[in-house]
Amino acid sequence: MKVRLLIAAILATTAWAPQSVQIASAIYCYPGDPPAVYQACVNYNSGIGQQVNNQNQLNNIQSQINNTISQINAIDVMIASLRNQIAAQKALIAQTQAAIDELSRQIRFGEASLIRQKAHVSVREQLLNQRLRYVDSHGSLNYVQLVLTSLKQQKEAEADLEKNLATEAAALAFEKQLAAQLADQYNKVQAERAAIDAQVAQLAQQYNAAAIRAGGGNGVFEWPEPNCGPSCMSQRFGCSSFYLEVYEPSCPYPHKIHTGIDIAGPYGTQIVAADTGVAYLYPGSVGYGNLLVIIHGNGYSTYYGHLSGYAPGLSTGQVVPRGTTVAFEGSTGWSTGPHLHFEIRVNGVYKDPCIWLGC
Repeated sequence: MKVRLLIAAILATTAWAPQSVQIASAIYCYPGDPPAVYQACVNYNSGIGQQVNNQNQLNNIQSQINNTISQINAIDVMIASLRNQIAAQKALIAQTQAAIDELSRQIRFGEASLIRQKAHVSVREQLLNQRLRYVDSHGSLNYVQLVLTSLKQQKEAEADLEKNLATEAAALAFEKQLAAQLADQYNKVQAERAAIDAQVAQLAQQYNAAAIRAGGGNGVFEWPEPNCGPSCMSQRFGCSSFYLEVYEPSCPYPHKIHTGIDIAGPYGTQIVAADTGVAYLYPGSVGYGNLLVIIHGNGYSTYYGHLSGYAPGLSTGQVVPRGTTVAFEGSTGWSTGPHLHFEIRVNGVYKDPCIWLGC
């Protein structure tokens, strides 16, 4: 580092001087010239000689600088090589330390295993000594009886174990059977949903104009159970843990979504049309149970599931005004108790009913 600073200083002080100076040639001084002219000629030639000496000194200094820079570059290469060797040694040391650590771990594991084996041998020796002392004090016959009793107890324990294993196997088989039945039911429910949705899409085109003429399709809905308000809501729209719900990959496991809201009122509670539209009855479905769909027009439709029954005289294709009694609460289909499953769909896509109902 000090050498580099010295070279830098020398270069800075000589940077102004050209590397090679054009030197004038000496001239002949005629002795017969006037003294002043002759002296001036002599002085001129002396200056040329001094200039030659200066140039030679500069060339020597430049040569020394070049030699020093070459030495510095060689030292830099040596330093880089030493650094690489140091890094390689450090890597080798780290690798060796890792190997030492692994050997130490194996030694500790072997010592622990040896201790366990010694303890096991000690227990067996104690048991053998106890048996020998028993034979010495009670005789061989009593010892044989003791062994037979022990074998009997062991067989009884093995029989109990086999019985428990058989019970567990039967329970596992039953669970597998239930899982298969549940999967079959799920496939039926989803196939049925698809069929209902396709039918509703077809009827929506057929009844759209009639529903709009009757006053539906404005996107304004009222609460479907006037005698059981929002406080009766037992489940909201959104991700669900119930296996038979609709598959929704954005929801956490099991990736199911509840496509509407549940309103848990008393069995037989009056249900009204949330908006004017054309009725479509689908009784006895696997999932929804007794289902009513009302097509309101402009892409809007509402679903009413798990009904105990429909309003007297209600039929598919009939126009039902807003607020008219259309059905009664029940627990048909996949239901755990009396409630209304209520959906609002826009162009066949289920939406959160609370967006319109303010729940």
